[in-house]
Amino acid sequence: MIARRSRRFHSYRKLAVAIAIGYLVAAAIYTAVTAILFASGHGHWSFQEAALPRLNDVVVFTFFAVCGASVGSFLNVVVWRMPQGLSVNGHSFCPRCRNTLRVRDNVPIFGWLWLGGRCRDCRLPISSRYPIVEAAVAMTFACIGTLELYGWNLPYHPSPFRSGMLTPMVSTYSIVPVTYHLVGLAIAWAMGLIRYDRNGIPARLVYFAAAWLMIGMILVPALASVPWQLTLPEGWYTLINGEPRARHSTPAHLGEAILQNLANVPLLINTLVRILTALVAACFFARVMARALCPQANLKTDPLSNHTQRLVDLVMMIAVVALTVGWQSTSGVLIAASLFACVAGRWFGPDRTDAMGRFSLCLPVALALQVLFWRPLMDSGFWPSAPTLAGSNRGVILGFAMATLCIPLWLRQSASPESQNASAEPESPSPLHPSDSDSDPDE
Repeated sequence: MIARRSRRFHSYRKLAVAIAIGYLVAAAIYTAVTAILFASGHGHWSFQEAALPRLNDVVVFTFFAVCGASVGSFLNVVVWRMPQGLSVNGHSFCPRCRNTLRVRDNVPIFGWLWLGGRCRDCRLPISSRYPIVEAAVAMTFACIGTLELYGWNLPYHPSPFRSGMLTPMVSTYSIVPVTYHLVGLAIAWAMGLIRYDRNGIPARLVYFAAAWLMIGMILVPALASVPWQLTLPEGWYTLINGEPRARHSTPAHLGEAILQNLANVPLLINTLVRILTALVAACFFARVMARALCPQANLKTDPLSNHTQRLVDLVMMIAVVALTVGWQSTSGVLIAASLFACVAGRWFGPDRTDAMGRFSLCLPVALALQVLFWRPLMDSGFWPSAPTLAGSNRGVILGFAMATLCIPLWLRQSASPESQNASAEPESPSPLHPSDSDSDPDE
């Protein structure tokens, strides 16, 4: 037993070293290959001149990956503590020996690998869920943050490929929407993981999500990204891209712009309608999917039951999607998430979670893919999306909305007594794995 643990410990450490070395090698290969391609296509550029912007790519990607891993580590704390009504502040500690974790042990992903998946003091196991969540959020932040900073994925933004060197324009104008969407995705991950554990979404998290997504959109209407109409409003490109002189505004200029937005009554009303349509769409789609995920929910006769709580949580999770990408694309995200959840059922059986838990875990994945490929999906014409200059494909939007009625055909909460007992909300948080009960995800 001791020898096997020792071999596992050293294998985890070797994996940590291999990941670090592999990342450095991949970054070097990316920089060299892309620099050679750029330099060969433009005779007036040397290899060194073409390599510098590509090094910027690696720095930007790494920056967002590190931020995402740190946020994923914090989400582990949120998911474990918030359902119990505990504060998310304070130092991390082992729940068995109660010893405070060292700073070096709190390094996302690598801290767990370097410890061999066990506490340094009591040597009790720590679930692999924690580095998996950190890695998933890190990749979400790295891919979306990098592409959005370069302006590749956001709709209605100018094409980034007009610049020969393809360098990002870092300013308040570009940082604000990136931050807005990444925090929104972090909220989606938190809600999904909490529901995966069969816990109700805490009110504190709902209040924070409402404040961030709604108030942020009211203060900066450009964060809406897409209009609520089926036809593109006049001046929408100017609203999204800003005036040419304001594209590199300082935070002070951003404050002045916020005051101007609040004083612009027509713009404020348009933003409020954008929020309202998103919430209405969330309620509609949640009620449609309730037949599959919480068929016994009833807001009228039994508003305080666990089944009704599941329906309310479903509304909250879908509202995050609708507020982020607009009501037009919500049906596409829901269908994709339901299909992912159906496939994930092969690995996440009823002993780990229920159908709604699988769907909740897959929803932030589908939302991340929607944001990552936002512009290509809109330009394809085969995905429900906001209008373009060519108009809006209303038939596609209606078709996907009708297709959500068919989700119960492939994703349904089992009606067996065992499943119904599993779907009831536990009195305390239900971890992902049995070993999770031995550890606090405070990393």
